[in-house]
Amino acid sequence: MEIKHPINVYIITGFLGAGKTTALNALLAQFSGSKNVVVENEFGKVNIDATLIAEKIDHLYELTSGCICCSLDNELLEVLGGILGMANRPDNLFIETTGIADVGNIIGMFHLPDVKNHYELIRTICIVDAENVEERLEQVPETGKQISCADVIIINKIKSLTTPALINLYHQLEQANPLAFITISENGEVAVKDLQLSEKPLRQQAPPAPVKHLHKINTVLFESPEAFDLNYLVYVLDFHFNVYPHQLYRIKGYVRAKDSEEKMLVQSTGKYLSIVPAGSWGDMPPSSVLVFIGKELKTATIKRILEPALKK
Repeated sequence: MEIKHPINVYIITGFLGAGKTTALNALLAQFSGSKNVVVENEFGKVNIDATLIAEKIDHLYELTSGCICCSLDNELLEVLGGILGMANRPDNLFIETTGIADVGNIIGMFHLPDVKNHYELIRTICIVDAENVEERLEQVPETGKQISCADVIIINKIKSLTTPALINLYHQLEQANPLAFITISENGEVAVKDLQLSEKPLRQQAPPAPVKHLHKINTVLFESPEAFDLNYLVYVLDFHFNVYPHQLYRIKGYVRAKDSEEKMLVQSTGKYLSIVPAGSWGDMPPSSVLVFIGKELKTATIKRILEPALKK
């Protein structure tokens, strides 16, 4: 029986007009030797972006009935099922979201057990328009979540920025999402090697230089040597993600659990929360490290939320 490997998935998100389609074309050119499928989502009846894809692809799905992060959940799942039924199974799936997408919910879909059996989410890439990122954040609040949920952030259209302004923007994005790899581009190009980087350390090696928070998006780092009650931890995280979806965007880290010698990987974006075993602690002493990304988060509030779940 033939073993079918999971299809690699790349999600490309970003602000309106940031250069997502250009970045998609640049990626497709580098995967020209593979079988590639693209899902294009445009908020409107006519998908203009689909006509701008210049590279050869094996199949294009156009979703124009709404945003796939909300109204099109079922339609996207149907597309994913249809891809599995293709005679020539693709190697890669590229999803370009609409500029107003809450990408956390899309990411969550690829962690559903039935989807995860066939698809592997490799990277979520956010394209940032360096020329008007502040304006876009004011216009579309979801763009803050796009930055927070990204694994790779590409600062695009940098030509008009002075070097000090570019450095300042880089540091703002780094503070808004310390988990992401950040690079720059003038025309949306991204190198495949930038998508294959190892995970950044969760602990900060040194305090970053103080800069203005990007529209009040900030990060809280929680550390504790105590063990968590996992059932209680799931309860408090699930509860606060549902109660404060417009303030708490993303959680990622490792926790020490009572009655377990393994470290547990915690990930949360959109409506999805996962806590799974992630191997032994090795030579490191067991200690929980969690990164919270959101809007106007307070260290004291995060501690107050988590402390009841710690084993006393």
